[in-house]
Amino acid sequence: MRLEQVSGEVARARVGIFPLHFRRSFSLHRMGPYDRTVYLSDDCFRKAFFFDGVAATVEVCRDGDALQVSVFGERPEALLTEVLRGFSQSDLYAEFATEDSGILRLHRRLTGLRILRVPWLYDTTCGLILQQRIRSVDAFRDWRRLTQRYVSDAPLGLRVFPAAEVLARVPLHELEGMGIDQQRGRTLLRFANEMRFVRFDTGMSFADLRRCLGGVAGIGGWTVESVMGLSGGDVDAVIPGDLHLPRAVCYALAGEMQWSDERMLELLEPFRGHRYRVIRLLYASGLDVPW
Repeated sequence: MRLEQVSGEVARARVGIFPLHFRRSFSLHRMGPYDRTVYLSDDCFRKAFFFDGVAATVEVCRDGDALQVSVFGERPEALLTEVLRGFSQSDLYAEFATEDSGILRLHRRLTGLRILRVPWLYDTTCGLILQQRIRSVDAFRDWRRLTQRYVSDAPLGLRVFPAAEVLARVPLHELEGMGIDQQRGRTLLRFANEMRFVRFDTGMSFADLRRCLGGVAGIGGWTVESVMGLSGGDVDAVIPGDLHLPRAVCYALAGEMQWSDERMLELLEPFRGHRYRVIRLLYASGLDVPW
């Protein structure tokens, strides 16, 4: 890892993470095709979010066999430190091995699917709260409406999702007027209010992060473990209570058309230490599970 000269409101570093497939690794950080907080291409990913109350953008681009990480905004050195600390956490990619030939073939075919720890856990959690119990396309609409209603611009032409201080002051009836039901709305407001006083950082332990998330009423195991895997960097996270995941796991690993969380956990047990990686590989494979 080599830091470059910092000038003005930009800080950069070169990071040795290889291989990395941008779309496989970062696509779930985008809340639908019209998410203005994210830019994603085959060789570059940008994410805008509030860092210490100020809009900032992190850019990760391919640079040969490494990554060029750039941070734009106020105090870019502090945010760059956060990004690098998260990226320095090993996702055990090169160490993954299994006797399951099907999963091993997927791992080799879907190269560069990395499980990275990132500093926009607040955004990830809000996005997952919006996805509780509804279709993804409807949650994407809600995210877009919130971003448009409480608009803030970020570097590189992106926008940011409302900061916790802003969201916590939004009346529940205003969220309902945008199509967000009472249960999700209350959870979103409680979480935003909590984040006014607690800040996630990439140095938090998995246990502390789970405790912080799980302490907010309305945030259960599905949301907690989804955050842990997607942005927390926990390669072993397992998501309970999902409508589709047990069906996909049971069909892919055992050819079974009957499924449950308990059976899913049983089938994933041989992959302990890499269970979230297996989940992501199954989804990235485009597995077609018959009903």
